[in-house]
Amino acid sequence: MRRIEILAFENAQLLDVTGPLQVFTSANEAALAAGLPRPYDAITVATSPQTGTTSGLSLATAPLPDDDIEIDTLIVAGGRGVNKACEDVALIDWIRRRSARARRTASVCSGAFLLAEAGLLEGKLAVTHWHRCTEFSKRFPNVKLEPDPIFIQDGEIWTSAGVTAGID
Repeated sequence: MRRIEILAFENAQLLDVTGPLQVFTSANEAALAAGLPRPYDAITVATSPQTGTTSGLSLATAPLPDDDIEIDTLIVAGGRGVNKACEDVALIDWIRRRSARARRTASVCSGAFLLAEAGLLEGKLAVTHWHRCTEFSKRFPNVKLEPDPIFIQDGEIWTSAGVTAGID
């Protein structure tokens, strides 16, 4: 079973978290309906057990896992709270360490800011929400930002442009 960790933070965009989570849940349901085992263990993780989102809903989240727990995919949400999350040195270090253990790392929307802050996008092609492209380019000049695609894969790193692009 592949472990998927979706990182939330205070004032994350709700759909950035729940959109990808629902995709993996639906894949599990389809597998079970076909008599197959669940292929994914998808969980939402954060620095606190209750994490508020921009919509006002709070998510019950698991604690940030230790480095020794196996992981297939790390997905980092975006949202209004991303700039504050970028200031959390321990969180940025955790993203860097977890990404090193993951087969692939992805961001949804402005979650690319967290990947860039962790140094994971250095010299790579990336995309983020069009509204934040200018700010992103100024802040992270060594990232090859492309404003038009809805998602980009560069090696083991995937970035997506907007909220619903993270579902794709």
